[in-house]
Amino acid sequence: MTSRPEHGPFPVTQPFTPAGGALFFGRAAAAHSLLAKWLDNRLVIVYGPTGVGKSSLLRAGVLPNCSSYDADVLPVGRIRPLPGHDLDAAVTTPHPVVGANPFAAALLQAWSGPGGSSPVPPKLRDALRGDSWAPGSSRHPGSSGHSGGSRLAGDGPGAEGRAGHSRPVAGSDRPMLAAVDQFEELLAPYPPPVDAQRAEFVTLLGAAVAALPNLRLLLIIREGSLAAFQPYEPAIAAGSRVARVRIEPLDRGTAALALAEPARRAGSSLSPEVIDACLDDLTTSRVTDVAGAPSVLTSDVVQPLFLELVATALGQERAGRAAPVAADIPAWGATDALLSAYLTQAVAQEARRHDLDAGEVRHWLAHTFITERGRRAGVDEGLAATAGMPTSLLVALAERYVLVSEWRVGARRFELFDDRLIPVLQTAVPDWSVSGATAAAIGAADFLQAALISRMDGDDSAARLHLGEVLRQETADPRVRARALLLLAEIDSEQGHLDQARAGYWDAAQLYEALPDVEASGRALAEAARLLLRAGRLGAAVGELQAAAVRIPADADIQIDLGRALWYSGQRWAAASIFSTALTLAPRSAAALAERGRLRVELGDDAAALEDLDRLGRLADRTVPLTEPAGRAEAAPSTRQGGLAGRAAMAGAAETRAARALALARLGRPGAAFAETSAVLDDAADNGPVLWHAAEVFRVIGDDTRADDLLRRAVEARQPALLPHQRREVNRLLGHPGAMA
Repeated sequence: MTSRPEHGPFPVTQPFTPAGGALFFGRAAAAHSLLAKWLDNRLVIVYGPTGVGKSSLLRAGVLPNCSSYDADVLPVGRIRPLPGHDLDAAVTTPHPVVGANPFAAALLQAWSGPGGSSPVPPKLRDALRGDSWAPGSSRHPGSSGHSGGSRLAGDGPGAEGRAGHSRPVAGSDRPMLAAVDQFEELLAPYPPPVDAQRAEFVTLLGAAVAALPNLRLLLIIREGSLAAFQPYEPAIAAGSRVARVRIEPLDRGTAALALAEPARRAGSSLSPEVIDACLDDLTTSRVTDVAGAPSVLTSDVVQPLFLELVATALGQERAGRAAPVAADIPAWGATDALLSAYLTQAVAQEARRHDLDAGEVRHWLAHTFITERGRRAGVDEGLAATAGMPTSLLVALAERYVLVSEWRVGARRFELFDDRLIPVLQTAVPDWSVSGATAAAIGAADFLQAALISRMDGDDSAARLHLGEVLRQETADPRVRARALLLLAEIDSEQGHLDQARAGYWDAAQLYEALPDVEASGRALAEAARLLLRAGRLGAAVGELQAAAVRIPADADIQIDLGRALWYSGQRWAAASIFSTALTLAPRSAAALAERGRLRVELGDDAAALEDLDRLGRLADRTVPLTEPAGRAEAAPSTRQGGLAGRAAMAGAAETRAARALALARLGRPGAAFAETSAVLDDAADNGPVLWHAAEVFRVIGDDTRADDLLRRAVEARQPALLPHQRREVNRLLGHPGAMA
């Protein structure tokens, strides 16, 4: 499977990394078996179909387990030539750092890690630069000396190993585990002068295997390229034993585990019925032929990419975030909508890069890669163009898992990545079987779905471009335009463009109001209000939140935010009433309990405050640790994470504990109050409300000197600073002139 772990429990379109290993499920046995073969063989060839998860198995399944073995592990390498290294000039223009051969240069740079943080052992470096085998050289494979030449960045003493990789030790007899991903890049059709460079690189790699008996080389290669690779294999193996490991596609059992376990770890379990429905939909393709006769194509394997698209949409739906399809993912057709969105995203981006019309590219895909019988068709690669399109476009679409390529007798053959894309294309291009049919433009709804997929993939730049296409289409459905405005506002908010974001939310609210969709309008207004609070415009924020609450009176989150806005603007009694309303709507809301408890301490209602805060503690024992910031005890959508909730997050458990300590002191429990205050001061030395409450605790127990010192520090505190009404109270306690002004 593949992942961007920062986007939640489910991945999208990039390989898992070692950091994402905790979310990599279903292939533990395969990972342990592959690691055992890697440790036991000089050369291991890992192969399998495109998109089967070869890279993810290595990075998230195998590498995290290497730490339990006494072995040196290099970062995963690539042999794609370095940027700026002109292959045509490679023979006469050596790379300034790592030598003439562009493949060896790229591999050495990858193995040395970012900035040379994982220095390549000298023997391996010298072998790949030709120092130990070049004709006429006095050196020989196995020599450990250095004949000069450029040093890699980070070769010198003191260089630190890369995180997640053991630092290789020169001269060590421990196994040296070195992997190269996407080794089929060696077989690409490069310009004729590079043929000699390719042959030289194979010789260099074989020299490295011969020179270092402790080297364990693992090459990952697509199954379709295996036949073209086999002539090179003996030279690389250098007489050593070769182990071949085929990575199998996900079967239903593995796919079910990969789908269910990350959701369970994230606290959002999927029922067996939902999992079965998802897998049924992912393995069934309902296609038609040119006569309109339907048929069903079934598969006994699941494509990891498709599984992850569904899983990510499910995770975002349950977290309350925008997902490419609404609600019922397992229903027939929902997976088609996800795949259609993914296809549109890939086609639109690649069409833009190749200066082509996206609608024409999608039309061409359907007409070129679906047969009259509704099956996958293939085309052979041309020199500059293939089936009427630039060959570079087909290569790019293969990189995005829209197409798949297989090398056959020195050329590639392209076809659709999977049968599951056939009904998606047939639906998107209904006239796919009609010769000479006109291409239909990709519509606003398609671009919106593409933007959502780009967001799932962490590509906000692409999402902006897709959303711009939506908003340029003046005839687009108002609901589609409103969703586009919301998504664009969310991106603007995350990137700090608050005025743009606020305008986007207001525009979306007006569109929803005109539909009419009162609830959606209220949610957009609430997001705009949170940005007003983020900008310190408390009065305007209160008004917008009140308008949102009128539209969605049963939304506890909006009530909590309204309570905070009132509190921060000094309307404390009104805020307490709103927090009580929120707790009526959501009795187990940790955020509402924390806020009302702290506010009640400010208002002097210590018994009621202690009741709230003790109830919060009992709730935390059953859900999240009490040390978790109170504003984070419940999932918060979109801008709320960085908007109004920002202050609540900064306040966190420290202010809650300080408020509880003050309530305890006033209620005659100075010992417990002193202990709690001493502990919290160590964690929040620059928190204004914490210092204020701590000062009052010390005042109660009779230490006026310490109390005055803490009050003065509270006035200067910035993480967070006191609210205006709190600052006035602290100044009054300090006896400053004008404190009551």
